[in-house]
Amino acid sequence: MKTVTCRPLRVDPMERQPGSECPGENQMEPLSPRQRLVSDCCEALLPESSEAELLVSVRDLHEAQLVISSGVRIVDFKEPSRGALAACDPSVWRAAATHLAASLRVGGGGVQLSAALGESDTGQELARQVPSEFSFAKVGPSGCQTAQKLASVWEAIGLPQSVELVPVAYADHVAAETICPEQVLGLVIDSGRRRMLVDTFVKDGRTLTDHLSAGELRSLLETAANAGVWMALAGSIRLPEKRSLVAEGVRPDCWGVRGDVCDHRDRAARLDANRVTAWRDSCGLPCVSGVQVGHPGNA
Repeated sequence: MKTVTCRPLRVDPMERQPGSECPGENQMEPLSPRQRLVSDCCEALLPESSEAELLVSVRDLHEAQLVISSGVRIVDFKEPSRGALAACDPSVWRAAATHLAASLRVGGGGVQLSAALGESDTGQELARQVPSEFSFAKVGPSGCQTAQKLASVWEAIGLPQSVELVPVAYADHVAAETICPEQVLGLVIDSGRRRMLVDTFVKDGRTLTDHLSAGELRSLLETAANAGVWMALAGSIRLPEKRSLVAEGVRPDCWGVRGDVCDHRDRAARLDANRVTAWRDSCGLPCVSGVQVGHPGNA
């Protein structure tokens, strides 16, 4: 296992437990009403584009085709009815690798596929089944109560050489019995990894900003940017909240979404193409036409 050494002045993550304070937790900023939800009359005053990438989570090939046709370029496969990062059946990954081949070649490989591998107890087994056509795979950190344990999970994930492991941090880390996002980011930096996702573990209607303030998110993003780490933010964020966060200076490299682009904003429901388009537009992504995807047949 690779030895992970924390940088000076950072609280040693290997000595911390999930319920203990993370750096900055006593200085949390109050959550403003505008950060939570922006009223319709104010939405138009907020910037539409944050010039960020957009990741949309899908559960099957048909949903993948919908989001690719809508101009989304990072398609994340998972089963939303079973948890934050629950994996879909690996047969769906294989079907995607086959039937989305044309899309993967658009713009020199403009579409990237991602696979959720579940939590730390399932990631190692599922990693062996991720097709080499995928770009990313994610594994949840729940149950990893020290940085040493989380680092060992990452090291044990055997992915194809072409697939990059994206570490995940949970904003509600106490509920997930794991270390806090600041500690995960420190471990990402020290291990030389290049990407990270911040999400929520419990899907109970609360969002990312119920656990992390705009100031804390800005701090995480600044630390990541200074270290050259690409950062994505997810966690049941709704479009008005996303726009408010952008206006407050929270500008990640990528936004991740599922529930807010589904019917009735229910993450277990089917995707709504109009909602996907609204999110695409808010990220400043171009509208595409003529995108070709393979016919799924009986896949």
